[in-house]
Amino acid sequence: MERLNNISKDHIKWGLSLILIVSFAWAHAAGSRSLEADIAQASSANEKRVALVIGNSNYQAAPLANPVNDAKAMADKLRGLGFDVVEMENITQKQIGTVLRTFRSKLTPGAVALFFYAGHGLQIKGENYLPAVDAEINAEEDVPNQSLAMRQVMDVLDTAKTRLNLVFLDACRNNPYSRSFRDASGGLAKITAPSGTLISFATRPGNTASDGTRKNGLYTENLLARMDEPGIPVEVVLKRVNSDVKNASKGKQEPWTEGSIEGDFYFRIEIVVPQPVVVEKPVKQDSDALEISYWESIKSSTDKTDFMLYLEQFPNGKFAGLAKNRMKNLDAAEATKVKAEQDALAKADAASKKAAKAKTQTEAQQRVTQENLAAEKARSASTKPVQVATAVPSTQVIENGQSPSQGDKKYWNYAYSSNSRGKHGEISFEVQNESAKSVEEL
Repeated sequence: MERLNNISKDHIKWGLSLILIVSFAWAHAAGSRSLEADIAQASSANEKRVALVIGNSNYQAAPLANPVNDAKAMADKLRGLGFDVVEMENITQKQIGTVLRTFRSKLTPGAVALFFYAGHGLQIKGENYLPAVDAEINAEEDVPNQSLAMRQVMDVLDTAKTRLNLVFLDACRNNPYSRSFRDASGGLAKITAPSGTLISFATRPGNTASDGTRKNGLYTENLLARMDEPGIPVEVVLKRVNSDVKNASKGKQEPWTEGSIEGDFYFRIEIVVPQPVVVEKPVKQDSDALEISYWESIKSSTDKTDFMLYLEQFPNGKFAGLAKNRMKNLDAAEATKVKAEQDALAKADAASKKAAKAKTQTEAQQRVTQENLAAEKARSASTKPVQVATAVPSTQVIENGQSPSQGDKKYWNYAYSSNSRGKHGEISFEVQNESAKSVEEL
């Protein structure tokens, strides 16, 4: 029954946390509260966070100024980040067991556990101890019985099966009991921790850290400042703290980190609140103005489609008649253009055919002429002049300036027969052909 009650309580807490997140988001969008406050309260909504914070200052042997201040500041910071904090200042020997039991009772499997300690710390044979303020340590053998051993804290974390463990030790001050120890090693030793544990020392193992001259120790002061940064993984936070402390101490103190964790952990979750979406109402345009604007954009167009679209949008518009008329004119212009192109093609085709026909006729005429010339030459070559007795050579008569009459055929025949191959043979032949009688008749 008790287990069921615990489950019911967890469900109620989870539901209330979810309601808080939604409420914070809407409140921020409305401007009713700051985002920083929303993040601080909503950061642990989906995980349980438990912290044990101890600060020891009032030591009998060697009091310290800052550890209690460090513990109080850290406890306040962790509460603002959603941790359930068990806070103790100046713990005594009798309180050690009670504090550990209280811390264990708050841890549940899967939770995030954090342990912070500020005060004296010392190591004996590799074991780290955090002395109670009322411890009377005269020898090494007194330390385990009068101190909180780090091994005890690690056992509590391991038994609780927590998801993630964070350990911060600002406890590397000088050992006030070193004079009575056989092993006077300063600082703290490395720690064997359960899986999923990240340990941050104020300085390197074996070295000592300053208690600081201000309200808080140097390490704690920088850690507190860096934990406020939203959306930064814890590993990055510790790297920045290490750098800050090293720079502030001019290299004399350098924090040290050991261990590893699975997944991410953020001290302060960055919640991105969506801004309200302002939906602008469409401005209703005047239909006449819209139609006129549309018509002005297409009235000089030569594309029929523009006027078709206008008629689809404004079938009974002011310019519907003009649009239809423009479409007819464009159709007519297109038809005229097509006919002109067709006529030009037909004319070009006719001219081409006429030129081809004329060329064919010319070539035929040239062939006939060539054939006639060839036939004439053949007839001339086959005709032989008749040989007769040679009389007075025609050349002699012509050369002497004599000019016999054309009727004197006998003379010309003599001239031809004697000069058929000579200068005037052709003339004699022509006269002979004109004679009505052959040479034999003369």
